[in-house]
Amino acid sequence: MPTTTSAPQVSAIRPKVLFQKVETTFPDANIMFSVSIPSSAIGGMTLLESSILVSLAKLTGAQAFFEFGTYMGATSVLLASNAPPGAHVTTLDLPPAEIDLTAVSGDTAALILQNDTENDNYLRRQFAEKGAFYIDRAPADVQSAITRLHLDSRKLDPQAQQLSGQFDFIFIDGGHDYETVAIDTANALAMAKPDSVILWHDYRSKIHGDVTRFVDDFSGDRAMIHVENTMLAFILNGNFKHLLAQ
Repeated sequence: MPTTTSAPQVSAIRPKVLFQKVETTFPDANIMFSVSIPSSAIGGMTLLESSILVSLAKLTGAQAFFEFGTYMGATSVLLASNAPPGAHVTTLDLPPAEIDLTAVSGDTAALILQNDTENDNYLRRQFAEKGAFYIDRAPADVQSAITRLHLDSRKLDPQAQQLSGQFDFIFIDGGHDYETVAIDTANALAMAKPDSVILWHDYRSKIHGDVTRFVDDFSGDRAMIHVENTMLAFILNGNFKHLLAQ
């Protein structure tokens, strides 16, 4: 588990920094993207966050995606729908049968939106009961570009499962406690190609403070970037470190 006594090294950028980079990278094209209307359910991403993910995917030319935390499957569908031909998304979440459906103390919005443990338990129960329904109702070509894995991410072994060095875009949005985020991050580093982007969701969330604490700790000797007005933070690896340079 990474720890540091140094101050967090997280730089903030405005969303338009990425949008301007897209414009200069593709000066002769209108860069469009497909996105669902944001879900009213707890745990989804905003339109701005979706546009940031797609912008980074297009700027890096990502072909192999990995997602920690499938939940409704909306992000899996977002990435698969906007990826180039031949790209593939692998998404991981808990085996639904292993989720404790009694782990939520109540369904009141106040409780779920204030307590991080209750929030995670609620999200797990929703996944167990409803599944990744965004994937289930996606067009056949999008579904075929997505592989679903059911495994506790804390038990993931990238080398044994032949996942090491395979992905150029990794999105961490599974369990939100410090230990799980740390394990998912260590696995993401092992699974990432030399040139890659790794993103975390729920950075500076008002509920999941452990994500912020972990990212701040992890950023001690890394160029971590937070996109203002979102809960997204990311690092650029290899040649992508200079992606946003002026």
